[in-house]
Amino acid sequence: MKAVVFTGKGKIEVQDIPKPVTPPDEIMVKIEYCALCATDVHLVDNGLFGVNQPLILGHEMSGTVVEIGETAAKESDFQIGDHVTANPVPFCGTCAHCRKGQYAHCENAAFDPSKRPMDAMAEYRSYHPRQLYRVPDDVPFQHACLVEPITTASRGMELADMPLGSTVCLSGAGSIGLIMLNLVKYRGGTRITVIEPVAEKRKLALEMGAQYVIDPAAQDVVQEGMRITDGLGYDFVFEMSGVPRAGELCPSLVAHCGCVEYFALYPEDYRLPLNLTEMFNKEARIQCTFTNPFLYPKSIDLLQRLDMDRLAGPVYDITDAPQAFADFKTAKYPKLLIHCAQDN
Repeated sequence: MKAVVFTGKGKIEVQDIPKPVTPPDEIMVKIEYCALCATDVHLVDNGLFGVNQPLILGHEMSGTVVEIGETAAKESDFQIGDHVTANPVPFCGTCAHCRKGQYAHCENAAFDPSKRPMDAMAEYRSYHPRQLYRVPDDVPFQHACLVEPITTASRGMELADMPLGSTVCLSGAGSIGLIMLNLVKYRGGTRITVIEPVAEKRKLALEMGAQYVIDPAAQDVVQEGMRITDGLGYDFVFEMSGVPRAGELCPSLVAHCGCVEYFALYPEDYRLPLNLTEMFNKEARIQCTFTNPFLYPKSIDLLQRLDMDRLAGPVYDITDAPQAFADFKTAKYPKLLIHCAQDN
């Protein structure tokens, strides 16, 4: 089968590798689509999680169940032909974190690509049944592969605990920022402002419900934010870009008793300069976000409500994956999708 493999810093290859064998306690999925995530690009360019090469990339997937291991068949009700998406973060259910309900932080199987060489930017991939979720047959595979980023954004909303009518600023209008924009609208956000340097993305943000946009390359971000909020700042500031300079501005944008939520991945050696006196005087808080595997069913239901056709961007055949990575860096597109399934 074909797979997109991280072979060294800044290098990826589309390789022909052996098709995996289904373990007894897992379910084999024919991958239809795998969305390209900023995590994949960060991993290739900068290294993350201490991973070693070679490593198959990708974790935002949709596909079809094609084989069920003997143990998995006894312990789950999945059927051949089911349309599914997957939580890439396995968990054991028995470690200290799992027993506290912190399944995303499992000590034995937390999100560590170096421990799982077979990931989702390939024609086939097996999963433990508790990682898989059925998707209705009428949901396009191109939409279903975005359940994972919708879930991470939903976790951000869950942790923010945003009341109806809150003023909201979103820093970054990449795919995850636009997903969060959708969720913020449904949560009753007001004076919704998107900070984004790319003109095409500012335009798209306005079309998708932003009320204001700020160009950080041409405008004073804090000054504009204060003008929009009548000098009060935003109740919630979501930093979605992963750009250190953008992250440094967010505490100055947050209102009294507000929340700054850092959502994106930053360089692993980056340290945020923070004026704690300013945050103390505002009684503001900082929140970070990872994921929650139990939000997947809600995210699947949300597929029918979100602006998926705008979020699911250009589609590339798996053989053209290197071009998708290159195009991602132009920052002009929403979610880029890799079509993994090949004619067999």
